[in-house]
Amino acid sequence: MVSAPRCRPGARGLLALLMLLLPLPLAGARSSCGAPPTLSFAELLDEFKTWTYFPSESTVSYNCHPGYQKVYKAQSTLLCKRQLVWSEPEEFCRRKSCGHPGDLANGKIHITDLLFGSNITFSCDKGFRLVGHDTSQCVIDGTRVTWNHKLPFCEAGCQKPEVQTGSMVNALDEKMWYHVNETLPFKCSPGYQFSSHSQLPATDRCSITCLADGNWTALPVCKKQSTSDVCEMASVKEVNECGVSLERLRTQLEVQKLYLEIKKLELELKSQ
Repeated sequence: MVSAPRCRPGARGLLALLMLLLPLPLAGARSSCGAPPTLSFAELLDEFKTWTYFPSESTVSYNCHPGYQKVYKAQSTLLCKRQLVWSEPEEFCRRKSCGHPGDLANGKIHITDLLFGSNITFSCDKGFRLVGHDTSQCVIDGTRVTWNHKLPFCEAGCQKPEVQTGSMVNALDEKMWYHVNETLPFKCSPGYQFSSHSQLPATDRCSITCLADGNWTALPVCKKQSTSDVCEMASVKEVNECGVSLERLRTQLEVQKLYLEIKKLELELKSQ
């Protein structure tokens, strides 16, 4: 029988030191891949989540995240290669599509894409207002994807009118949009009167109506109360070019002033 060679006492200590300095593969080689990679589009199957040892040539499988679907014939597994590194993950899941939401009559749908996580916006043509949400997002609902808001609709209407030096008779009627055929009464500010009714008191009302094309009937115009309309009968042009004397102009203005006072008195008597 051949006995194993014996080391001298000093040699045994040197051998132990050399064993500590040896590379890892000789002292106890790594034989497992690290934890499988985390993917943005898929999740590791539950059965592999508890594993701590992934030897060479072993595989792990993934399921697509909600809102994603598996690409046809694509491999949803990763391999622990002989070099003890995971194979490069391919994008084997793609986002699902919510599909086109439909047509928006009298408006437009602004689309970048229709895939899970994307947003679309809505707008109406001039003369129409949007009823509903102006945006919608493709979201997950259980196991399917869908738009989180219903398709809005565009309703014919008129935007809030602006009347210079005038206001609505009833301030409660004020809003941003008005329905077709809706009528609004206006009044001029103190010291102003409707230009088309220069001989009426400034407290008189004038109404406008919302038309089907989104426009209002002719907006009232309030102008400062004066005798400017009367003076137009003897215009500056006539005075300058036709040689109308100042005496004649003064006489005409006195007559017109008397005429307006009479008309005003008649209106006051009718209103009583």
